[in-house]
Amino acid sequence: MEPQIEWDDFRRVDIRAGRILHAEPLPKARKPAYALTIDFGPLGKKHSSAQITELYAPEELAGRLVLAVVNFPPKRIAGFVSEVLVLGLDSQADVGGTSVSLVGPDHDVAPGARLY
Repeated sequence: MEPQIEWDDFRRVDIRAGRILHAEPLPKARKPAYALTIDFGPLGKKHSSAQITELYAPEELAGRLVLAVVNFPPKRIAGFVSEVLVLGLDSQADVGGTSVSLVGPDHDVAPGARLY
């Protein structure tokens, strides 16, 4: 477990709901990944590289709601600019491995809704 943080530390991490619009393989990535286009409503469309290829096919991702950190600086990955960090968990069968399960709301929420 990480050291305890203060409420203000948590509030600085801006986690928002977004709806995946498009997913495609990111061929230049060292580890298999998808390039995602995600709609965050009032924040606009953002792009993310996500290593979620073990459990998801690109065609099943469109329309899915996910949670992402939207206030990290952009990062260049395999020639692709990733603007947000999509959140996920190791699957039960592969703790610490490559089978990442996406984190998202279990009911419909508006793109751009903030986690609190």
